[in-house]
Amino acid sequence: MFTSVERWHFKEITLNRAEKKEFVENFQVSLNNAKVLLVTHYKGLSVSEISELRRSVIEQSANFKVTKNTLAKRALKDTCYENLDKFFSGPTAVTYSDDPASAAKAVFNFSKENENLKIIGGAIGNKELTIDEIKTLANLPGLQELRAQIVGIISSPLRNIATLLNKPSQSIATIISKKN
Repeated sequence: MFTSVERWHFKEITLNRAEKKEFVENFQVSLNNAKVLLVTHYKGLSVSEISELRRSVIEQSANFKVTKNTLAKRALKDTCYENLDKFFSGPTAVTYSDDPASAAKAVFNFSKENENLKIIGGAIGNKELTIDEIKTLANLPGLQELRAQIVGIISSPLRNIATLLNKPSQSIATIISKKN
């Protein structure tokens, strides 16, 4: 429904009642499927900076939305993130994802480079996170990194077994070549 920098200045957009209802329903479905929700204030960010943030969040397989607070609060109702509605005042944006570490990393890294983005709260399921917990989460490896590490751990013994199995035949070949 919303494209082009998510019509980032949402407050200026006039939505009719049906569009608002559709937005709330779609956003609520997205939130119900998300494992993490981070709430930020973006006051002072330019459109290009918001676009850059959105790109970095998308690269981490997460979603970023600038939201109208009243609609976001409606979408939060009856989700595990309902307790975060207290953070929705002022220029608010949300990041949500199935991968908590990657989402936190994208937002936290951007906030280190740009002081106008303030992380104000978040949650994993119904467990509210402090800012320090979000920072810790940002320092953890993401799902893709963990998968790569697991593959490395699993493939390492297999490589060692293959090397050991090839050693006797290499030894025999070496002995035969020395005798000739």
